Amino acid sequence: MAGVSAEQFRDGFVERDGSALSLNGRPFRFAGANVEWLGLANYGPNPSPATPPDSARYPSDYEIDDAFATAREMGATVLRSQTLGDTIGCPSCLEPAAGQFNPAAFAQMDKVVAKARAHGLKLIGEFSGDANGNPAPDQNSPSADSHDWYCTWRQRPDCGQAFFTDPRIIGDYERHMKAVLEHVNPLTGLAYRDDPTFVGWVDGNNLDLLDGVPTPVVEDWLRTVSDYFHSIDSRQLFVNISLGGGDGFVTDAALRLPNVDVYAAEYYPHWLPIVSGGNRVDGDAGALHDKAAQVAAAGKVFVPIEFGWDRTDFATGAALRDFLIGLESDPNIAGDNFWALQAHANGHGWQPIPADTGCSPTCEWGEDGNWWALYYTGRTTASHDAADMAARAQLLRAHAFAMAGYPAPPPHRPVPAPAISSVTDRTVLFEGAAGAPDYTVQRLTEDSWTTICEHCATDAAEGWTDTDAQAPRCYRVLGYNLDGVAGPPSAPAGDDCPDNGRRR
Repeated sequence: MAGVSAEQFRDGFVERDGSALSLNGRPFRFAGANVEWLGLANYGPNPSPATPPDSARYPSDYEIDDAFATAREMGATVLRSQTLGDTIGCPSCLEPAAGQFNPAAFAQMDKVVAKARAHGLKLIGEFSGDANGNPAPDQNSPSADSHDWYCTWRQRPDCGQAFFTDPRIIGDYERHMKAVLEHVNPLTGLAYRDDPTFVGWVDGNNLDLLDGVPTPVVEDWLRTVSDYFHSIDSRQLFVNISLGGGDGFVTDAALRLPNVDVYAAEYYPHWLPIVSGGNRVDGDAGALHDKAAQVAAAGKVFVPIEFGWDRTDFATGAALRDFLIGLESDPNIAGDNFWALQAHANGHGWQPIPADTGCSPTCEWGEDGNWWALYYTGRTTASHDAADMAARAQLLRAHAFAMAGYPAPPPHRPVPAPAISSVTDRTVLFEGAAGAPDYTVQRLTEDSWTTICEHCATDAAEGWTDTDAQAPRCYRVLGYNLDGVAGPPSAPAGDDCPDNGRRR
């Protein structure tokens, strides 16, 4: 955030000032990403070869740090992660069974929060997942969302109505909320509710999207749970996306609820004809700006908390750029988050392309990460070639810095050192450096480092192989940022490295 020191940003709470946000008494606008997997990777997707149903796991320190370093390079200040708070009904989840909370899941979340604070980022957490219309879940149905688990635990197959009206289910939801907000992070010494790293918390992702519940019922539920939230948490913001989160307008009654601070929306132009019966295409964001004006007129904050960046939503980079400029130019939009940022993988390369996390396999608008997963320096997928993805990432970067108050994007950040993970038969595998489009490999020969491969290795290739069968096997790798500035080299690795503590 321009004009605010790192310490002020880290320690200041984001506050609502009418229809705007502030931090340390200064206006605050943000841009960032959705990084869904920070609390639990592979949670909730429909089965695919990349993410089978039994593959939920806690992301590694490297994956978390890489995502955060990438977000900082992209100019992000606020990240939303649904799995920071909303993982329910699986053995690794925060709430595996009704009223039982998992210390291992909290430990993962604690680590993420501490790392975000260290990286100079703020977070938006979440309490509940989509109403996705799936059958009632069980332990063999991990694609179900937390909304459905609450109903299953209370033996209510009529989840559409029951989730919003059954006092027992509302109590279960509030118990989960309380457990999250009052949890004390041993790494920071702060309860989550007292930690300025959290901007706020989303009630639940599109909870009424497929239920067909009458709007007044959802409004009553929203009043109940937002009042309860602020009875526990007076410093952070309550974010609604359960009502009006698609292309529809949030109701005037909901806008009068005193304890709802932020009204959020999703914006995917290619979904609009399906969700709303409209025909807006390729970034025609009139309805989004109309909604922002409606919310601002009520004295509340509006945030497009998810928006698409890919070719299905914006056929050209120019269309995406125009959309982003529109967000920047609208004073009624306090911040935004694109969907969705991925990171480098443990060992080498990129994280797998995610499965469809948006709806069940029969849902007519479903698509997987081939369309929406963003790998910052570019990766070829079914929807994008690497160059197109990389160019769109730079548009998102310019937008983030504009939202933060910078007149122009600054130079690209220095990249960290890669880490060689293995050297096998002269093939070097390494964990990538955030922001590096390519890498140089050096060999240790007669006590000096010689460049044997300049700008020749990438995250997309299966490592790099030395074709000189007679040369010593001791290597190091260094990356370059997008301005061509070299970062620090990796630690040396290979069978012929001197045995001085550097051998891996």
